[in-house]
Amino acid sequence: LVLDRLGSGFLGPYGNTWVETQSCNRLASQGLLCEFMVSDSPELESVYRSYWTGCHAMGGRLAEETLPEAAARAGLRTILLTDEPKVAEHPLAIGFAERILLPADELAAAAKEIEETQIARLTQAALEVLARQREPYLLWIHSRGMSGSWDAPLEYRNAFRDEDDPQPGEFTAPPLIRKSGPFDPDELLRYVHAYAGQVTVMDLCLGALLDAAEEHPMAQDALVAITSPRGYPLGEHGQVGPVEDALYGEVLNVPLILRLPGGGGALTRTQELIQPGDLHELLRAQLVPGSPSLLLDIAEGRDHPPRDIACAVAKGERAIRTPAWFLREVRKGDDEPRVELFAKSDDRWEVNEVASRAADVAEELKAALDTFEQAAREGRLDELAPLAETLSNQWR
Repeated sequence: LVLDRLGSGFLGPYGNTWVETQSCNRLASQGLLCEFMVSDSPELESVYRSYWTGCHAMGGRLAEETLPEAAARAGLRTILLTDEPKVAEHPLAIGFAERILLPADELAAAAKEIEETQIARLTQAALEVLARQREPYLLWIHSRGMSGSWDAPLEYRNAFRDEDDPQPGEFTAPPLIRKSGPFDPDELLRYVHAYAGQVTVMDLCLGALLDAAEEHPMAQDALVAITSPRGYPLGEHGQVGPVEDALYGEVLNVPLILRLPGGGGALTRTQELIQPGDLHELLRAQLVPGSPSLLLDIAEGRDHPPRDIACAVAKGERAIRTPAWFLREVRKGDDEPRVELFAKSDDRWEVNEVASRAADVAEELKAALDTFEQAAREGRLDELAPLAETLSNQWR
């Protein structure tokens, strides 16, 4: 299940204490939670290439076989269910035996009941598809999530409002605002409460899906995964909404919660740096036993080389995340690239830029970023050498 524009910071398993996400909590208690799932691109088409081929967004070589093709070869029925045309019409989606595109209306008013929301309609369609499955299957569900209409009933927005807080408003179009200065706190609170209302409804719908999955005849053999390709800025770095999709944590830090067959890896949390291609590896390992998978190694407690690097790319931007640092590089035309450097894990929200005080680290990270990109293009990311301790040790 892929929920677009769902940031990990609004979910209970990731430390949120004010938005009730009981279904996410429940799934996290049954499986493996990746604390640092780092998207490799804010572009939906690129992330899906990573999901379905394992090729990093910086890479140029595609796998010979996509995930749905591998699933079909293994004898699984493959179904893609989505309300996002970009996913249904993705060139790699042709590998699915069945593609279902649910219409998504841009609503002018919030729904009166949960059942009227877009995520609820998609959930109902998923329940119907799930009920029909009698043989092994791959069901891939993509929801427009917070990139679609914010149509949760207004009561779910108002649930977070204190007496002196501003009214959340009745808008349904996802807000897109860019400011050079700070946002007015009251204005920002309206958007945060509206977003939290959407997350609440999403979590309730997730509960219905989890119930159905647990009652399915093949429940014990099923792998359930919940993730998001990108987050949604809510005032960080001068943006509400994906105005520019700048490569900061509010866009790149996304959830990944996995429930493995037979309950493997239950109640496990990992702080290793995970990327979308790792989800592909895990799913492929279920289809082709013995295939390498970092996530499976983590879940089963097997020894493995630690992952000390994650990278992302967007138009005119690159970023590198290590356990100790986050560097963002911005290129404009022929100008010298501009870099921003933030210390991890202390600077969670990338507020304190320190490139001028750690110029040597910035240069080393830029070199590591170049090396990673070259390896991604040549399809040899598994050959990368470990980073120097100054880059990978957060207790440096």
